[in-house]
Amino acid sequence: MDENINIGIIGMGKMGILHTGILNSLDGANVKAVAEKQNLVLKPIKQLLPAISTYSDYLDMIQNEDLDLIYITTPTSFHTNIALDCVDSGIPFFVEKPLGISVDNCKPLIEGIKQKPTINMIGYSMHFVDTFRKAKDVLDSGVLGDLIYFNSSMYVSQLFSKGKGWRYKKETSGGGVLSTLGAHLVDLLIWFFGDVSLVEGHTNSYYSKDVEDFVHSYILFKDGLGGYLDVSWSVRNYRLPEIKIEVHGEKGMLVVSDDYLKVYSDQGAKWNMYYKQDLYDGVDFDLGGPEYTREDKHMIKSVKEGIDSGLDVFDAFKVQKVVDAIYKSASIKSAIEEDEL
Repeated sequence: MDENINIGIIGMGKMGILHTGILNSLDGANVKAVAEKQNLVLKPIKQLLPAISTYSDYLDMIQNEDLDLIYITTPTSFHTNIALDCVDSGIPFFVEKPLGISVDNCKPLIEGIKQKPTINMIGYSMHFVDTFRKAKDVLDSGVLGDLIYFNSSMYVSQLFSKGKGWRYKKETSGGGVLSTLGAHLVDLLIWFFGDVSLVEGHTNSYYSKDVEDFVHSYILFKDGLGGYLDVSWSVRNYRLPEIKIEVHGEKGMLVVSDDYLKVYSDQGAKWNMYYKQDLYDGVDFDLGGPEYTREDKHMIKSVKEGIDSGLDVFDAFKVQKVVDAIYKSASIKSAIEEDEL
C-alpha cells in the first residue's frame, strides 16, 4: 500500500487531538474523519478543518467512510465495544491504554480478535521512549547477570482535591491512578521482565471517593524476580508524570527514568550514563513527545505492510490482568497467585 491510508479518529479529547495533529503531519497518513459526541468539540473542527468529515456517532463514520485505520481515543469504558465494531468491520485499529475497565470487560474483544484477526495496537507509548528502549536492550543483553530485585515508581503532582471528570469515576475509567496512569509502569515491567506469577497490592483513596490515589504493590515474575511498584498522582514536586525503575543483578545494576539511563558494572566498577538527548534520533514532527510520533509511524507501517504491530491487545490484556489483580489483592488483603491472574 503506497498511497495514503485514510484514518478515522473516535474521541476528540486530549489524545484524539494529539494523534490527529501527528498523523496529519506524517507522509502516508490522512485523517479523513473524526467522531465525537460533544458538538462543542465538533463545531470548531468543522470550521478549522473543513476537509475532515465529522460525525456525532462513530458507527455512522465506520459505515459511511472508506477507512484503513481507526484510532480509539475515548474514555476507557468505551474502548472494547468500539474495538469490537472495528473487528467486525475488518478495520485495523489503535486503542489508547488501558485496554478496558476490567479483565471481564476485555474478554469479548480478546475472543473476537482470536476469531477474526485484525491488525491492532495499544497505546503503551513508553515502548517508544529512548531511555526505556535502551534499558530493554541492556536487560536483554544479560550484562547484569541474573536479576535479583527491582524497585519502581511513577508519580505526578495532579490531584490534591476531589477530582472532576471521567478519570475519577470507576465505571468509566476502571480505576484511579493505577488504571489511568500506572498501567504504563505495569506495561514496562512486563516488557522488561516477562509474565507475572504473584501480585500483592495496597491502595489508598485519600482525595478521591470512588478511585484510588496511591498504590503500592509487590510483584513476583515467573523467572523468580520480585520487587515493588509505587504509583500516585498526589505526590508533590512532579510537574509531569515521572517513571523510575531500579534493577539489581548479580553483576551490576541499572536505573532508568524518562530522562536518563545509568548502568553500573561490578567488573568495571563504574557507571555508564546515557541521557535522553544522547539517545535521541529525531522524529518527523514532535507533539507531546517523540514517543507519540514513533508509535503512530509504527502503527501506519503495520497497516501498510499488513503485519502485526508487536504491541497488541494480547499484550494489553496481560497488563489488565495485573492491574485487576492489584485491585483484588488490595480489596481482599491477600496475595493473588498465578492461577487467579
